[in-house]
This record gives sequence, structure tokens and C-alpha cells, in this order.
Amino acid sequence: MKELLQELSKNDLVLGSFFFKESENFFSFTEKYSVPESRIKRVALVLTQTIDTLGGIVFDRFLLEGEDKRISIYKFDDGYWGIIFQNDVPFSSIESIYKELISKVPPVEVEVKEKPVPKVPEKEVRRIPEKEVRVITEKEETILAPSIFEDTKEILAQYLGDFSDTIFENQMSDMKINPEFATFSKVQKLFFSLQKASAMLIGPSHAREMVDKLLSLIKSEE
Repeated sequence: MKELLQELSKNDLVLGSFFFKESENFFSFTEKYSVPESRIKRVALVLTQTIDTLGGIVFDRFLLEGEDKRISIYKFDDGYWGIIFQNDVPFSSIESIYKELISKVPPVEVEVKEKPVPKVPEKEVRRIPEKEVRVITEKEETILAPSIFEDTKEILAQYLGDFSDTIFENQMSDMKINPEFATFSKVQKLFFSLQKASAMLIGPSHAREMVDKLLSLIKSEE
């Protein structure tokens, strides 16, 4: 992917390009124009959150208009490919360059092998006692104190700064969580969802560190 971006940036009509997919982040710019890596990550975060807010709307591309530059963003391989160019360059020219480039990307062939389904001997089948089933159900339906969300936002702010409120509110809305009636299982899913949404901005290792702190908030409820 890095090589393709570098090849794209050699075109006289292109100022730079970038690609992001989950925690992956690649970019290449010409001597005429450069963008800090932190800004590219912010673009990735804002775009991802915007798409999450739109819900099930499917799109092929975005075109962002600036004062003197444009950014054309395409959906590609479950990620987003952005091309930066001057306003006086026709969008159709950039689209032609992009289509020619992706035609060079070899298709990924996935070999599907059927695995035999092993037969489980009757003696290995574990019967879960009714009492154990009841305990598991009760833990999943434990209602947590609303104060857990204030503690959550404090941890998010330590890692995400100004973006913490936006990411928190979006995930709460998407998961339809009512702070007054939030169950253990719902909050646990929220924390992992926050980890996934933050990984692109702060990197996977920091996102894992963040979710470990979040999970410690509800550890006592297990």
C-alpha cells in the first residue's frame, strides 16, 4: 500500500495521498505539500465517526472542497483512500488516476476449506447446572451505578483529549445505553467499542491500555 501511495504522489496533478483502515495508517506527499501525521489521524477519526453517525448509508466517495485544495476520499478494501489536489484540477481527472491505480491492485483470493465437524462423545458433553445458568444470567443483568460513566469519561479524556466527548456520545447513542439502567454486559460491550473507535487515533497499544483501565471500573461487579 505504501508503494502505491508513493506512485500516486508522483503524478503531477496530485499533491499527496493517504490510506487508513482501522489501525493502519499510510500517507505520501510531494515536496509542494505536506500534512502532519496527527492531522491525518484526525481526518481518519472524524470521517469514521461521521460514517458511524450516518448508520447504514453506503457511499463510494467523498469530495471535500477547501479554499484552494480538494480532497477526494474513496471507500477501498474496507478502508478509506484520500487524494489531495488543487481546486483547478477537474475531479474527473483525479478519478481516472485513482481507477487506473487500483486496477493494479491484485484481487485477494480467499481459499475456503471445508473442515470436518468432529463428533463429540456423549461423555464429553457438559451439562450446565441450573444454578450456574442462573448465576451467569444475573451477572449479565447487573445494573451498574450511573457514576461509572463519569469515571469512564475521565479515562477517555486522558487518552483522547478533545475527541473524548464526541467518541463517548457517539458510542452511547449507537448502543442505545441509558445510564440509569446500564447492565454489566452492555457497559462491557461499550468499553470494547470505545477501544475499537479510538485505536485509529491513538494506536492499538494505547487503546488496549485504555480499555484495561475502563474494564477495571467494573471488575468488582464480576
